[in-house]
Parts: sequence; C-alpha cells; structure tokens
Amino acid sequence: MDPKQWLVASILLVLALRYLYNKNSKKKNIKHLPGPPRLPIIGNLHQLGQHPHLSLHSLAKKYGPIFYLQLGEIPTVVLSSPQMAREAMKTHDLALATRPEIFAAKHLFYNSSDIAFSPYGAHWRNVRKVCILELLSAKRVQSYGFVREQEVVKLVRRVAESCHDSINLSKLLNMYANGVVLYLERILREETGSMSGSGSKRC
Repeated sequence: MDPKQWLVASILLVLALRYLYNKNSKKKNIKHLPGPPRLPIIGNLHQLGQHPHLSLHSLAKKYGPIFYLQLGEIPTVVLSSPQMAREAMKTHDLALATRPEIFAAKHLFYNSSDIAFSPYGAHWRNVRKVCILELLSAKRVQSYGFVREQEVVKLVRRVAESCHDSINLSKLLNMYANGVVLYLERILREETGSMSGSGSKRC
C-alpha cells in the first residue's frame, strides 16, 4: 500500500473513532430532541446552505419549534418560536447564561478569565462590574470621544478616496474598530504606566 494511502486511511480511521466516541459520550448527556439525520464528521453543516435562516425555517416547519443539529463537533439546539425564545432567554436565562468552553480562548486568555469568554459566575460578575465602573461609565466614554472622532475622520477619508471604486465596507469598519481599540489600549497603558510610576516615586 502506498504511504500516502496509509496516511489518508489512518486519518480517516482517527476521525471515525473520534466521531463515534463523541457521539456515544454526548448521547449520555443530551436529551433526545427531534432533528434531521446527521452525516459523520460534518453533522448537519451541509443542510444550512447559503441562506441558513431560510434553511432553519424550513427545518423548524418539519421538526417543530425546538430541534437538534450537530454542526461539526458542536451540538446545537435551535429555538424558532417566540415562546421558546422567551423560555430560554427570560424564564431560564441563568441556566443558559454561561458560555461554551473554547480551546483557543482557554489557552490564549488565561484559562478563559476575561469578560468575553469567562463562564457565568462570580468572577464574570466582578469583571463586568469593573468594566462598567472603570471603562464604560458615561464620564469615561465621553473622555475617549476624541478617539472615535479621529477614527471616523479616517473612515470618511478612506471612503472618499475610494469613491470611484467598489468599497469593501466590512473591511473599512473593521479598520475603524481596530483603530479605536488600539488607540484606547495605548492610552490605558500610558495611564497605568504613569500611575505605577507615581506610586514607585512615593515609595
């Protein structure tokens, strides 16, 4: 057998074993919900198509207001009625408020300890309180208004320079958002650096 064929066969075998392991382990923890049949590895990804909202609407007509999809390795419960959405987002919001564990976030953001990826709990509430008081208060937001104004001027200038060509608005808005974030990060570093410097001088 050719080495390339051995490699392909080995990869397929590993993927198949992993799929079977995940399938058996998830069956023990997830209650049975209606849903379309799944393919190995990709699950129901092929059924979303180019217009996922239309595909989900047609699946809801067939399987009801709550159904189960397997998006690759991610088990997903789809709610497609106002009543179900109210149950999930209002009645049982605390039970569903936490975030799924993401491998990249766990290793890049100090065991998912930042506000964006940390699970719902006491730590997340404390981080949120600090952000609201120190970063998102009305006075704090107004103090950084000049940063947004500068980046808006740059955004308008880029649009004006590209007025004769097609404009990738998503790219321009991403550049605007990145500019604001990087500028604010630099200001915060300067502020924290000056505070630590003044503290060391007092000592």
